[in-house]
Amino acid sequence: MRVRRGPGWKNDNDWGAIMPDSICSILADLTGQDAPFGQQFEAEAKKLLSGTGLGYSQLNELLLFLGYDRLTPGFFQYLVEGSTEYKSTAALRSIRKFRDGVDRFRKLAILNFGNVKFGFKYLSDPNTDLDELAGTTPVDPKEFKSRHDPLLPVDPIPGGQTYYLGYLIKRELDDRLRLDPEDKEAKRQLQDRERIVEKGRRNHQAYLASDHMDVYVATSMRERHEYQIVSQVVQKVFQNPALLRLKLRWFDPTQAYCEDRIDKGLAEGLMLKRAACTLYLAQESDTFGKDSELASTLAQGKPVIAYIPRVSKKRQQAYVEELLEMVAKGVPEPDERKLVLGQLRVFAPEQAWTDPEVKKWVANPQAMDLDAAKRKLGEAIRAHYDKRADTLKTSHPLGIQVNLETGVATGVLVARTTAECADLIRRILTRTLEFQICEKMVGDSRYLLLREKTTDSVFRVVTGDRFLTNAFWNFYLAK
Repeated sequence: MRVRRGPGWKNDNDWGAIMPDSICSILADLTGQDAPFGQQFEAEAKKLLSGTGLGYSQLNELLLFLGYDRLTPGFFQYLVEGSTEYKSTAALRSIRKFRDGVDRFRKLAILNFGNVKFGFKYLSDPNTDLDELAGTTPVDPKEFKSRHDPLLPVDPIPGGQTYYLGYLIKRELDDRLRLDPEDKEAKRQLQDRERIVEKGRRNHQAYLASDHMDVYVATSMRERHEYQIVSQVVQKVFQNPALLRLKLRWFDPTQAYCEDRIDKGLAEGLMLKRAACTLYLAQESDTFGKDSELASTLAQGKPVIAYIPRVSKKRQQAYVEELLEMVAKGVPEPDERKLVLGQLRVFAPEQAWTDPEVKKWVANPQAMDLDAAKRKLGEAIRAHYDKRADTLKTSHPLGIQVNLETGVATGVLVARTTAECADLIRRILTRTLEFQICEKMVGDSRYLLLREKTTDSVFRVVTGDRFLTNAFWNFYLAK
């Protein structure tokens, strides 16, 4: 069986050899099935392709001879050049052009139907309106740039203050006042909190009334420094030149306040429904709520961008210093050694039992070699995020979810930099994501993977399990 790969692919024992195309294999890819009839027209078709070209009527004759359905003129034109307005002079003029046209169609079929065979039958039906393909054409960025400004804009809350929108700080300050009703600092912070909460309430209403909603930012907040990290990431993404002039609207839950948990859940559910995509921020640890937002987006058939920081060896110490500085701001009397131990507990908890050096530091923090501990923390952070990225891209169950309405399987786009996030958001909204079809053999079964070119993430999959395919699409297409 022929397996095709694009440039840049690494060796993988699951991949087969790259074999030359044949007319038979191209038609099998076009229709999603092997030819029902075993007649041989390889020589005749190749002669036309290398000469005057294979025209519309000739391709239909070839399909009928082999037992396939015929194409409509618009479908044939799409194979030739990607448009649906038929030209009588159109022809497929080489094996390569034929392959390119079929791969163009397969990308379309996998993206929209999750099934090449159904996509072929649907688009080759004369009753199908091929103008539906217009929904896959790129959107001019001018449509975003020309948007009107919101009637009630979101009033940004600085990253160092968004923590006051959380419930933990309110509980903490109330406890302090119960112990000491004259705690002036606690009273001052409660006053600050009320001012920020009021701004969060107005932002909550601004989000609900916004006539556009492009991106949902999925976060999980526990510690004060996590609010600051989210603020930095969101600012870097949406202030990136790729997005800056597009007048996008995004829902950032760390900028809104809703006191009732039921209302909060309903509001966030509405934002997930309205947004075109979700930006999922993989943090030190994740929560059921954030993971459910990822799954909910994929279940709607919409893209998820998972941002997982890339902490290079060169920059890991700077990353550690920045992290410790933010963590220290949330601690009344910070001790740097204890802060390092606290972060090691987050990123590599097993080291308290497996690393003799860390075991000594836990027993006696003052005996810590601070520089060595920071290096160890940097390595743990880098390993943590690299593992998260690899897991989400290759093995995590959340990495692929089924659109509950259509049955199309959608994968997560894993981005390692804020610039990649911005580029992906722009491409999603303007419908300019680029994909590469890959075929993978698992035993005797052929699986189709549609990989996004920028991140090499699997965005769509077509199973090679024939029994599962038959059962799955019988139920979904029965609707």
